[in-house]
Amino acid sequence: MKRLIIIALALVLVAGIEVGSASAANSLSQGNINISVGMGDSLFSRNTTPAVTDVVNNVVDLSARYLITKDLAIVGGFGLEVGSGDYDSTYFSFTGGVRKYLKTADFAPFVGGQLSYATLTTENAVGVKQDDLSAIDLSAMFGAEYFLGQQFSLEGSVGIGFGQVNDDLANTDKTYFGTRTVGVKANFYF
Repeated sequence: MKRLIIIALALVLVAGIEVGSASAANSLSQGNINISVGMGDSLFSRNTTPAVTDVVNNVVDLSARYLITKDLAIVGGFGLEVGSGDYDSTYFSFTGGVRKYLKTADFAPFVGGQLSYATLTTENAVGVKQDDLSAIDLSAMFGAEYFLGQQFSLEGSVGIGFGQVNDDLANTDKTYFGTRTVGVKANFYF
């Protein structure tokens, strides 16, 4: 389902390339604030067991941006999920970064960077801890927003990340580097 959303968003973004800047009635201006709701690859998705990957790949992150100038924004966000069932889980993430818009038209490509920290713990049905993970990640991203209205846009981005996952139960660390989907988001400006 997530791949279908990403493909649909990519088609909308590609169709938006043909839209000129003459209709740039959007909210990319100094002092505006944005709230985003979206999902992307988890920091843990390639570094854990399949059961844990299912838990963390469904997390929806919330973020906000403040436009310092018309084309430069600071970004902050978090994710939280508490689950129960076959596996009880607690996930928390915090992200901070910066975004530079390459164009401020209705189709607005951007580049950015972010630093993220996330934790995940899971327990099986009898209360035995299965995972106790934490990750720190530094990533660069490229993407675009397409404004469907003055205060609403859809966005997609991909990135390159470098980070480390610590497994406190196994007392191991794993360093990774690679490409990934950073996210698909709906953005609301005010």
